[in-house]
Amino acid sequence: MRSLIDRLRVEDYLAGATTLLLFSFVGVRMAVASIRLDEEKYWEFSFIIAPVALLVLAASIRYAMGRQVGGVGRTVLEIGGVLRDWFPFLVFLLTYEAFQARVWTTVDARSFDEALLALDRRLFGETPAILVQDWLNPALTDLFTAAYFLHLVLPPVLALALYRRDRALFRRFLLSIILAGALGFVGYLLVPAVGPGTAFPSLFRRDLSGALYRPLTGFLDAARAPRDAFPSLHVGISTIVLFFGGKRSRGWFLVLAPLVALNWISTITLRYHYVVDIFAGWLVAAVAILLSRILLGWESRTRSGEPLASQAL
Repeated sequence: MRSLIDRLRVEDYLAGATTLLLFSFVGVRMAVASIRLDEEKYWEFSFIIAPVALLVLAASIRYAMGRQVGGVGRTVLEIGGVLRDWFPFLVFLLTYEAFQARVWTTVDARSFDEALLALDRRLFGETPAILVQDWLNPALTDLFTAAYFLHLVLPPVLALALYRRDRALFRRFLLSIILAGALGFVGYLLVPAVGPGTAFPSLFRRDLSGALYRPLTGFLDAARAPRDAFPSLHVGISTIVLFFGGKRSRGWFLVLAPLVALNWISTITLRYHYVVDIFAGWLVAAVAILLSRILLGWESRTRSGEPLASQAL
């Protein structure tokens, strides 16, 4: 047992603790309300399963071609290591799945949309989602819809690039994602909100339209949490992607920067978020990145023989 505990990593503890606390909370509320989780749409897991499958396939091909030193034993260990390294990502997605269930709108009917709208109006005179509606056209709407989808694509793509080049940086990226998710889940619990498009449809004079808009947003909305406006994890996680893309190389940063910027803007133009949600997403990203450095530093001081992620921010 001690040997098993020694092999656990800080991201394992964090992912496990977050999941345990969340499902404990849900279980208590469900026991009171006699409600069961009923969502069954898990297609977004494919965005993590795909890079894992590619890594497993690569190891299998190396073995089949006789290029794997150590034979089948080494190949099995490599595949096991891949599954073990990427497993916390799957735990993160599983935890997010819990927020898709309608249980949240039943056991906690509060909504902070009016308060968030009031904050935007105090800062900008009106929430920007309303201000930008007149200059949107179908082509721009499709562009922002595609950019909004990138929050599912960019993290596993960067994670795969980091995993193949720098395992320590991969671990810190993974830990930052999990930390951001944990902080975001706290926000969902304390400040439940659905966003301006859903909460205040009468404020918009024009409907959004485009060839991609209806099919793609319908596809995404089936998998997103219904009360996930504050903070914007779209913004938080894409910010983490941009930060670690810069750590990977200048080229990665230059490619990711415009994509991430479009992703941020899309959360406003598609009426999913208030600007204060974006501010909160940036704060979540900054805290998660800092905490990942602190926690991995702590781990390196409490055990020997494991690589430490880069200490420089």
